[in-house]
Amino acid sequence: MGNILEGIINKQINRRNFLKASAIGAAGLALPGCSSSTLTNTGVDATADGNEGQWITAACWHNCGGRCLNKALVVDGVVVRQKTDDTHEDSPDFPQQRGCARGRSHRKMVMGADRLKYPMKRKNWAPGGGNKELRGQDEWVRISWDEALDIMASELTRIKDAYGNRAIFAPVGGSDSLQAVPRLLSAFGGYTARWGSVSWGSWPTVYSKVTGQPHNGASDGNDRFRLRESKLIILWGANPAQSSQGLPAYNYLQAKKAGVKFIVIDPIYSESARVLADEWIPIRPATDTALILGMAYYIIKNNLLDQNFLDNCTIGFDADHLPEGADPKDNFKDYVLGTYDNTPKTPEWASEICGVPAVKIAEFAQEYATTKPAAIISGGAPARINNGEHLPHAMMTLAYMVGNVGIPGAGVSPNMHNSATNAGPALVKAGGNGLPKIVNPIDDSINSGEMYDAILNGKYIKQKGEIRDINIQMIWTWFSHNLNQRAGSSQGIDAYRKVEFVVAQNMFLTADAQYADLVLPVTSEWERLGGLLTGNREILIHYRQIVEPQYEAKSDL
Repeated sequence: MGNILEGIINKQINRRNFLKASAIGAAGLALPGCSSSTLTNTGVDATADGNEGQWITAACWHNCGGRCLNKALVVDGVVVRQKTDDTHEDSPDFPQQRGCARGRSHRKMVMGADRLKYPMKRKNWAPGGGNKELRGQDEWVRISWDEALDIMASELTRIKDAYGNRAIFAPVGGSDSLQAVPRLLSAFGGYTARWGSVSWGSWPTVYSKVTGQPHNGASDGNDRFRLRESKLIILWGANPAQSSQGLPAYNYLQAKKAGVKFIVIDPIYSESARVLADEWIPIRPATDTALILGMAYYIIKNNLLDQNFLDNCTIGFDADHLPEGADPKDNFKDYVLGTYDNTPKTPEWASEICGVPAVKIAEFAQEYATTKPAAIISGGAPARINNGEHLPHAMMTLAYMVGNVGIPGAGVSPNMHNSATNAGPALVKAGGNGLPKIVNPIDDSINSGEMYDAILNGKYIKQKGEIRDINIQMIWTWFSHNLNQRAGSSQGIDAYRKVEFVVAQNMFLTADAQYADLVLPVTSEWERLGGLLTGNREILIHYRQIVEPQYEAKSDL
């Protein structure tokens, strides 16, 4: 391994060394202390409901409601059926980890005719980009893996020699430390990274700053048992029945059966509102902070504050509890009352902005302030707006004002994806991958919302406010779909057409792949050795390889 890394660092990268270096990360899938033969004999149900073949525990890799238990019936190397959790009797306290229609259709995804089947390059590509304006419109030419790896190795070396490692941009999704490409690029001298959450909006940054906890807040909410102890659950811009498939909606139904009242705040009458809501409060999109401020005004004026909690557990609510050296005017209470800006944030003021009647704002504030325990559970969407950092800050302050935190069934946090109704620390989790950490020596990292502008204009704002020059000439995408998941798709296309080299690795010809020069077909989790997935907080699902790699796809882990 040392010779491989030394060769990369010394710029002596070639196709063979590139392939070997890429395999460094693949070793991370091997569980420490487990041989491949050990994995082969796990996750298999020898009975197949009267059919020949085996039921094998399969990965369900979507980041939705639970990463549920998925099984595939494999006959002569072909998946003929799927089923979900039947390992035990179902009950509210120990529910089956049932897969949804999305997870139970993986067979059609893995075996789909629209899979990328072999490496391809753009017909009018040449070193340096060729006719870059044809990205997204050009014809594709099938090539061998040998040629694809030669192109990758030569372009990486050429761009590094011409522009330096900062010119290599890898806008990855997920965790860098678990993937082969960031490890390879770090060993190669570094790369410019991407930062910022799209799914969670501004919650991770604001929650960590306000609470001092290094996460987005989802794990500080209630688990499915504590939710039943609430008297009131407010689903604020959250639609788990549709966006968090699997167990979350079922767990909320158990809370409803236990007598919990549900209020849903959403611009649309969502599936969750239809199934769970005792009351639905429609609101104009992106105006949630105004509603919160109107509620805060009512709570202050009607002496509904938990002053003891505010005085002892918070800083910044009023002028008497500010950090040393802070401007006395910079406190939340005076802002809400309009002491200095002459704009009291009354329910009437809020109603003009958010569309919720002032009377309803007052009623809602009264109910929330006088009901304990009450939990505010937010989706990510309300914090995915311009100035979105105001939303989580105001929402947390609202809960602190009435002391609806720190008691079972109360709380305020975002809660979605596989953490929905599964808050709290994991009771069982997988160990590390056993690989030594390779630190990226480049400290450039561009925010998701700024990356296209940075590529086109050559400047970006560092996290601490420093403006830096940047000259991106290569984009390498994997585990992410930037052009259809990040803001500014048209600007993104211009950015992709500006740089000298774009490579995408994926299972399908996504938008990122369509605007690339080189596409590399990769395997799904079903075609890899196996691993561990987290279901709810007390479950680990051990899955194994289901089928051989399809077509010419290769693992990119």
